[in-house]
Amino acid sequence: MRKQHGPIVKLLLFFLRIFVRKPKIINYNKSFEKKAIFIANHSAISGPLFLALYFPSFMVPWGTFEMTGNFKKRWRYLYHHIYRDVIGYGKFLSFVMSTFFATIAKMLYKGAQLIPTYPDMRFLTTLRTSEEFLNNDIPILIFPEDFEDGFKVFLEKYLHGFVGLSTYYFQQTGIDLPIYPIYFHKKKRVISIGKPEYVQGLVNQGFSRIEIASRFKDITNQLYLEVEDGSYKKRFETQESTD
Repeated sequence: MRKQHGPIVKLLLFFLRIFVRKPKIINYNKSFEKKAIFIANHSAISGPLFLALYFPSFMVPWGTFEMTGNFKKRWRYLYHHIYRDVIGYGKFLSFVMSTFFATIAKMLYKGAQLIPTYPDMRFLTTLRTSEEFLNNDIPILIFPEDFEDGFKVFLEKYLHGFVGLSTYYFQQTGIDLPIYPIYFHKKKRVISIGKPEYVQGLVNQGFSRIEIASRFKDITNQLYLEVEDGSYKKRFETQESTD
């Protein structure tokens, strides 16, 4: 368990930064809590890439278990589900992209210490592994967007796994983890990082996990709207002047 990327991931990120221009980062926080959850939109493959390259804090990501299997399973998941069904690439480009990423995924995910997620009882393993990282002051990064119908600019649905993690960790430790919303605006190349929100207050008000996830989705969409219309500039300047 490391508080930094492995050497191979570090080297890859170093070279990618040469070719991938740094986005503008709008951070409404002076600092981040060490025990925390970050949730972000996916923006196809752009969100994970830009956050790995330029986010101002180290985090360990969640990722679907299909990408931690053998090469054949990784390739099939990428080709059929991600590139063909979700992104809508043609057969040739899907083949090339799937072959490339299926080849390097295991090495990259190991270096990034990716935590696999599951749609069944094995999800408890995800929670326990995440708890170990959090106990060592290593934040968790989650992309909760439901992209079965494709990736959306304006988010339509968040899955509630991150709410489950927050609730589980509170039950184990009594700590209500701060959850920082993030929106990466691909067109304007802006990463907007909102102030932390908390789950337990909403639980005590009787909100369900689905309702809580929806509220966080709305908060993340608000970050998008502020970047889209430029109003984040005034908000950010106002905050800086009052801090």
